[in-house]
Amino acid sequence: MKIIFVALISIYAGNPSIYKGLKTSTNNQPDKLTVLTFNTNLLNKIVFKLVNDKRKKKGLDTLKYTFALNEVALNYQNEFEFRRFKNTTSVERKIQKSLDSKTKKAGFDGGLVLPILAECEALDYTRKTDYFLDRNKKDSEFKLYYGKKPRKNEVNPQRKPLEALNYHAFAKKLLKNLDSENKKQLYAKAYKWGGVNLQWHYKSLNKRKIPQIKMIFILGGYATSGMR
Repeated sequence: MKIIFVALISIYAGNPSIYKGLKTSTNNQPDKLTVLTFNTNLLNKIVFKLVNDKRKKKGLDTLKYTFALNEVALNYQNEFEFRRFKNTTSVERKIQKSLDSKTKKAGFDGGLVLPILAECEALDYTRKTDYFLDRNKKDSEFKLYYGKKPRKNEVNPQRKPLEALNYHAFAKKLLKNLDSENKKQLYAKAYKWGGVNLQWHYKSLNKRKIPQIKMIFILGGYATSGMR
């Protein structure tokens, strides 16, 4: 199964052409998130655009997509494939140690690079509500249902499945969480370029937990630029 997931990522993530037209609207509410048909490029594009929308509102230059930074973000995702990003600060420190050399090797020579990491729930889950896992069910990809697990003698048990967010709603939720954690670097004046990669946190799938998607966003700028 791991091989399938990695193959899907490789197919989607290596093509920078999806970043053409970043200024086009993404408010048409694209399809809901899935695992096997996960469109990495689409989610990358939406997150990148929403960051730039907010930068515009703040009077800042928009970030320019850079293939080199995106490639490094993807490589780090594969390196940390099964690492939980709950303590993002410690993972960011680990990435930062070798980020300068890796971005230069990939072709980015701005001199200023910074990783922003995040992990966010992919389902539209109502907090403080019980839910259970039923691996035998076939009407839900994630097999998570609200309420208590039906008893064996229960007649025609019906439980509402937890639904996945759509791509746009997930991206907004992710960035809102980043804002609440004071990740202001995404909106700092010093950064002019960016690359981003999002993928499922595979270790969170098929368990009694809300599936997570994790993000690595790499910012780039000139070392002489001033910070706001």
